[in-house]
Amino acid sequence: MDQVRATYKPRDSWWTVLLVDPVVGHLVRVAARYPWLTPNLLTAVAFGLGLAAAAAFLAGGAGWLVAGALLYHAAFMVDCMDGKIARLLGTGSVFGGWLDFLLDRVRVVLCVVALFAGQYLRTGEGIFPFVAIGVVFLALFGYVNGAETDKARAKLAAPDNAALLDSAAGSAAGLVSRVQAALHRRRIRMNLVSGVEFEQAVLVIAPLVAALTGPYALVWVTAVAAALLVMFEAALMVRFWLATRAAA
Repeated sequence: MDQVRATYKPRDSWWTVLLVDPVVGHLVRVAARYPWLTPNLLTAVAFGLGLAAAAAFLAGGAGWLVAGALLYHAAFMVDCMDGKIARLLGTGSVFGGWLDFLLDRVRVVLCVVALFAGQYLRTGEGIFPFVAIGVVFLALFGYVNGAETDKARAKLAAPDNAALLDSAAGSAAGLVSRVQAALHRRRIRMNLVSGVEFEQAVLVIAPLVAALTGPYALVWVTAVAAALLVMFEAALMVRFWLATRAAA
């Protein structure tokens, strides 16, 4: 199991660390025994589960919303396996990384469109297509901004952001530094609502809540998740700006 844990990312989303890796780690250990379970095959399986989730979301009923949420989470878990298998067995490839990235984004867009289209077809309310457009934009922005900002910061070789904040804002920033250290000890990154958490909120939590309380839960759960995503992405950009100033 230690070899499997060595394939985990040094920092990851709290959703992945707390809700996915404890299960996926054991699945990877079992899957590694079967050479035919290649990373690319797992990527394809994850995409297939995503298509099934999209079909369930499009059906739109309460039971289908639950099925779609569970299928989407299963797709995400399988998708988390492919990279770990590749790192564990040394079977990763440039093509595999590209395929994984492409199908991940397509899966998210298809599921978002299907989820809100299903509720539009059931209710006729025009708010659902507009929410879908906003979700697609924010999901792609959160994913790309987080990844590209991390890459750029790694090239700066700047001091730790928490240290920069400590010198700038005193005790309040010291608290930020301690929280960051506590999260990092558990492999959880400081950006608590990133693209991953946003997608899970929209495609797992919102459908489950909507199945219990009605379709408009999709709107308010999404609105709360969107506000948190924007807040944390803004904080990420501020930290990046501080890092660029320190490196200048």
